[in-house]
Amino acid sequence: MKCINAVVPPNVRALNEAVSIVANVTREEANELIDIGAVWAKMDLLNEDDVMSQYYEENPSSASIRYADLPSGWGSGEEGYNEEEMSLDEYIERQMSLRYRRILTPSTIDPGTDIRVYPHPRRFPACYEFADRSRLLYEDTTFIVVDKPPMLPTQPEPSNYEECCPGCVNTLLGPFKTIAGDDVARPLICHRVDSCVGGCVVLSKDGNGQKVFSNLQRERKIKKLYLAVTTEPVPLGMHVHWMWGDLNARGTMGGTPCQFVSHTPPESRKKAKQAWIRCVLEVVKCEPITISKSHRHNYDPGTKQHYQSTIRLVTGRKHQVRAQLASLGCPLIRDTLYEPIAGMTLDNLIDEDAEERMDEAMQQVRVPREAIGLQAHAILFAGVRAKARTPWWAE
Repeated sequence: MKCINAVVPPNVRALNEAVSIVANVTREEANELIDIGAVWAKMDLLNEDDVMSQYYEENPSSASIRYADLPSGWGSGEEGYNEEEMSLDEYIERQMSLRYRRILTPSTIDPGTDIRVYPHPRRFPACYEFADRSRLLYEDTTFIVVDKPPMLPTQPEPSNYEECCPGCVNTLLGPFKTIAGDDVARPLICHRVDSCVGGCVVLSKDGNGQKVFSNLQRERKIKKLYLAVTTEPVPLGMHVHWMWGDLNARGTMGGTPCQFVSHTPPESRKKAKQAWIRCVLEVVKCEPITISKSHRHNYDPGTKQHYQSTIRLVTGRKHQVRAQLASLGCPLIRDTLYEPIAGMTLDNLIDEDAEERMDEAMQQVRVPREAIGLQAHAILFAGVRAKARTPWWAE
């Protein structure tokens, strides 16, 4: 997504005026860009209250700057992020050192301030499927579980703060109340589900619930079931594979967009702990199914036999189900990120020919632009039980 980096012109105090000048748009369009979260500014003086204000400030002044969600990472429940080594205080300190902050309300701004504008924000029409209240699967005094539609990000994009799971849930399924009866400003993300994947997503009404979920995730007290569709039968049983640790880290820049796994365990426990991440899932069922041609989802199954697998996720790694099934030669349907590398594993890079084949396959991988054959079907934790609705391929 292209952005414009600029400096607020002299004698300009209103943020919408600065955005209008920098992005060459009208004031009304500038206000829309601010509202959707497509405007960022360099903030030199930030404190902890600034970072956390969005969660606790009920009626922010229209003349003050209000910041967006804590960026991806803390409280996500993803085990590859090293949450165990980073406390909330440490995370806040790290975020306060970052240069730009998203601005979400009309504000005054000092001339000479660096700003970043996304004039053409990425839009997510799937957001508005939350107008269907049957997508609210569960709610109590702490947690909310929803059935996220495919092609909607779990967390905000740099150019769009509103059209994501917490933003759409809050706008279309809210308002929600805390245990004290207060309005929830915006639900907090407890874990991630890939944008191209639909199904169960857990949100919390407050930071305490977010911490509780993260601890349950770390202690392996959360049960997750996935439904996966492939054109090859997936072998039943427990599958233990190994991901290269550096590629699995959230926020890692560079490297491959997909995750490669090895079917061969590391040579020693020391190497396993230092450089590799263990990935475990269990395929409990795999049965042939019939999929009808879908105009709504733009999928034509052709004459291929399809198989639906029920998968119990034991560990929660980035792209884990997608990567492990592809390594077994059973990529998910429409998963253009992993179909080109089906059957390829790190332990098979034994000669130059194998490396060349992998390089050629990597040139074909693409981020999916349509829903893939995967659904976060059910989740169970701390007495909470939720099951997603019928997946798109069975509608």
